[in-house]
Formats: sequence, C-alpha cells, structure tokens
Amino acid sequence: MYSELSDDDKEMYLDVLREAPILPFSNFVSRGDIPDKIDISRPRSYIDREVYRLVRQTYRDRSARLIPILGSAGTGKTHAYHSFKDKERENRKKLKETAEAEEIDTSQLEPTDWTIIYIPSPPASIRVLLHVYTCIIEDVGPEILDIVSEKLVREKWGGKKGGLFQKPKIEEIIQKGIREFPGVFADCVKALVTYQLDKSKKALAERWLLGEDLQPEELSELGINSVVEEDDVCLAMIKIITENLDRVLILYFDELESPYRMLGEAAERKFLEILKRLYNEVKGLVIIIAVLKEIWPRILEIADPPLRSRMEPEEELKPFSLNDLKIFFSKSMETFWEDNNLNPPLYPLFPLNEKLIEIIYEKTQGNPRNSIKLCRRFIDKVVTEEMSVEELLEASATIVATAKPPRREQEEEVVDFSKPREVIKKTIEEILAEEEYVIDVNPSSVAGATLKSIIKAGEEKNKDFNTQMEYKFMMGKRSQTLAALIEFGGKKWGLEIPSIKTFDRSAGVAGYYAAKRLKDAIDEKAIDSAILIVPAGSSGAKFESILENNQEIHKIELTNETGESLIASALTYPSKEGWEIARIIFPDIGEHTPPQVEEPSEDSEQ
Repeated sequence: MYSELSDDDKEMYLDVLREAPILPFSNFVSRGDIPDKIDISRPRSYIDREVYRLVRQTYRDRSARLIPILGSAGTGKTHAYHSFKDKERENRKKLKETAEAEEIDTSQLEPTDWTIIYIPSPPASIRVLLHVYTCIIEDVGPEILDIVSEKLVREKWGGKKGGLFQKPKIEEIIQKGIREFPGVFADCVKALVTYQLDKSKKALAERWLLGEDLQPEELSELGINSVVEEDDVCLAMIKIITENLDRVLILYFDELESPYRMLGEAAERKFLEILKRLYNEVKGLVIIIAVLKEIWPRILEIADPPLRSRMEPEEELKPFSLNDLKIFFSKSMETFWEDNNLNPPLYPLFPLNEKLIEIIYEKTQGNPRNSIKLCRRFIDKVVTEEMSVEELLEASATIVATAKPPRREQEEEVVDFSKPREVIKKTIEEILAEEEYVIDVNPSSVAGATLKSIIKAGEEKNKDFNTQMEYKFMMGKRSQTLAALIEFGGKKWGLEIPSIKTFDRSAGVAGYYAAKRLKDAIDEKAIDSAILIVPAGSSGAKFESILENNQEIHKIELTNETGESLIASALTYPSKEGWEIARIIFPDIGEHTPPQVEEPSEDSEQ
C-alpha cells in the first residue's frame, strides 16, 4: 500500500525523478524509428492472431494478403508495429535455436520465418516503390543481396565454382537468369550476377542494387540501361527478393491517410494503385495498412472494387481497460527504476495513486496516448513540486465526491488553485484539449508541404499557374523523375529533394545526385529552372561544383525544425520558409506576412 512507503523512501525516489534526464512516459507518441519499451498486448491480441494466421497462409501458398488495421488517434497503430517487431526477434531466435539443436534447414521449421518492414508516412506519390524497396533493404540489411544473389546465381543458374581454374562464365549465367526473369527483369539479373561473380565490378553493381544513381559510363560498364528508381525496375527487384528470401515479408504502411492530408485525393488514389500493384504482382507479402478509423470510409470510396473485394476484413484497435492502464503504468515505472539501478517501490503506482489512475482512465476512455500523456503531466507536477505526492493523494481521493453539477455555458468558470483537486480537474481538461502532431520530416513530406505552400501563396496572390507531382522526363532512353513541376509565366520550374532519411544532417552523395537530376532536366529542356531543397550544411566538392555551374538551380536549406514548421503550416498558410520558396517562382508576392488572428469584439463576448 501507498502508506507503507517511508518518508525517506519517498524522498529517495522523488530525487531520482528530479535528477533523471528523461522522465517516464516522455515518448507518449509512438514513432516508427524509436522502439517502445512496454507493450500491453491484451487490447490487440485478436489482431495479432489474425496477422500471424495470414503469415502462415502466405508462407504456405506464397499468395499476398492485405489487412487494414483501424484506430482513432492515439490508440496504438504505430505501437502495434513495434510489438510485431519484438515478436519477429523472438521468432528468429527460436528458429535459430531449433535449427542449431536439430541441425536442419530453418525454412522447414514452424513457427514460420517472417520479417516486418515499417513503411513510414507519408509515402505520398513520389517514388513510392523506391521508398518501399529502400525500407526493405535498410531493415533486412545489405546481406539481403548476398542471400538472394547466392541462391539465384550460385544454386539455380549454375554459378558454382567447378575447380581452381574453372570459373563460371558470367555471360552464360546472365542468359540463364534472363530466361527465368525476362524483359524488365534483365537489368536486375545482370546486376545480381555481376555482384555475385565479378569482383572488379561488385561495388558498382551493389550501388545500382541499393538504388544509387550511376553515371552513364558506369551504367555502360555494367551493361545496364535502367536504374532501380524506375517503378517497373524497382518492382522487379522487389519480386526477385520476395521470391528468393525463404521468408514472408510483412509491409507495415503507417498513417495511410497522409497522402490525402498533404496532397488530396489524386495522391491518395495513386498511392492505392501502388498498393494494388504490390498486392497483385508480388508473392510472399502480407500488407498491413494502419488507418485512422474516422477516414477509413473515404479510403474505401477511393479504392477500386477489385482491391476492396480482395482485402481481409478490417480489424479495429481497442482502448485500454482500467487494468491495462494500471499494468502499463506499473511496468513503465518499474523499467524506469531499474534503469536507475533501484529496486521498485513497494507501491507500484508511485508517485501517482490508484484513484488518480482511475480518474485519468475515466477522462480518456482508455485512449492509450491521452492516458500516458496525463500520467506524464502529473509526474511533472510532482517533480517540479507544483503538487506534492500527498496533495495528489488527497485530491484524487476527494475529486469524485466533490464533483459539481454541470454549469450552464454562459457561466464563467472560477477555479480555486489553492485546492489540489481543482488543479487536477483543470489540468486534465487543458491537457486533453491540446492537439498533438507528430511530424516526420522526410523527402516526401517536405516535397508535399513545399508544393502546398507554393499553391497557397499563388492562390493568395491570384497567380495563374499549374503544378504536378512526380514529374517524369526522358534522359536519352532513360526515364527520370523529379518531385514536382510548377508552370508559371511561360516558365517551367522543377522541384527536387535528395533521397535522404532526415534533415538533421548533410545530404551527402544524395544531394549531388538530386542536383544532377535537375541539371539533366534543364539540359534536356524539360524544365527552365529548378528549386533544390537540402538539409542545412549539405556540402561536397561535386555537389558545390554542380550548383556553381548551374545558376538556374536555386538551393534552399532546411533544418529539421524549419522542416517541421513548413509541414505544419502547409495546409493553412505557408510558413516563412514556404513563402520564401514560393517567392522564387512568384517574385512579386512581397514579404511573408502571417494572417492576423481576429480578436473577439466586445459584442461577441457579451
């Protein structure tokens, strides 16, 4: 019980909380790139069973499956991915231990071998297949190329060494491979055979397989005409990998509504077409789409009948029960104490208490994110000594008993902050009224927000212009793609962003290749000028040289912070950064002036 804690114990635990660099429940919003430490699986257990059933079926017949997971904001859609990832690690460990004990092939074992890949939002309509392919390579690791090429080249196409002086003939192996994978697959076959058998060109083939943009002379050296960035080639590589990996790949698409939110129905429809291609053409996939429950009916309207008819019935995430919340809080605090080399207190809910947890549950209706957020805020109050542990205990014990009947709307609320229970009630209402946004600053979201800002600024100043996402142009026989095209005043502007993960460090080599794509588009007269958006501090001799020699390319630098501002403001009114980008295209729109927030008049207050 709470009373069993001595004053010294309470003070010791509170001191640890005060001195901790990171308080418990700091990450109440799940992110795909940050694992969640605590999982309460009961509200999601029926979804887990269904997903594992689909994985087993796909492992047996190699047919793709697609299942929607629905949930309101904060119900654990992203967290579900982390729980699956933890299960994958357990499963892989079990397979390895069984294989070592029995000395048999792991592909013959149950449980089924599988890997889950997180596809972060927003995947928009810009090079979506390349985005998926890159996520697969990054998650499984570069060894995926060794696994697939070894199986195909060495085992299936006769590329094994026959003796000391009997080297396999590369051209013969390539022809065998092309007979199995003809047409658009041919360049993929050449790259895999070269990667596996030609030591002098292995590094070059690896760069192509990893999606890097090679120079024409480098492509010529490989005997390849295409690049992985092209949709058909990228899809071909995904097919080859899934058919030769001896495991099921689960693609976890989070926040499916993001393309619609940023770019409208056309982008959403295009993204659903990509999903359908993966579903129809790739074997060995289980596709999970995590969607806001409130917008699922709209997505169903946009999706075509064949896609709707083939997907599995949607599953909905359930909220926490009161017991779930207590267990989650207790486990989270236990982990915190252990991380600080302390035995947990005898009372597992310290520094809060059971009554307060019940109030939080009642107010949030079991929504995990809101519940965790409230727990964090009340721990903050204890740590900052805004409220003592005893005041929390006293207030939560009396808050229900002293609750007042609802007031009429016109009555002004008077809160006596000398009473702890009033502080708790007011704090809960204020916190739950807040909006929480998780903004992932990546190339797709920045491209979408930039184009949206240009559109907003152009419309604000009554400009006559046209825009197009994912603008393709021909570079000889090769198709190249820019993030967007803007046409205004008889001039074509290309917009491009490097294929990077974050904006908190230099774009490196990717910055050069993005600049080169713009230069190529200008040289081919596909565009007249260009805007290149890169992380602040991006540099490199080749990168700087191409910008110095091509004055038509306007470089814009963003940090993670200014990128967040750009994205957060794009749907309402451009941020300062968004406005400055738009001013490159529309020079006469003037300085950035944020819209004035109208103050309520005296009449409206009466």
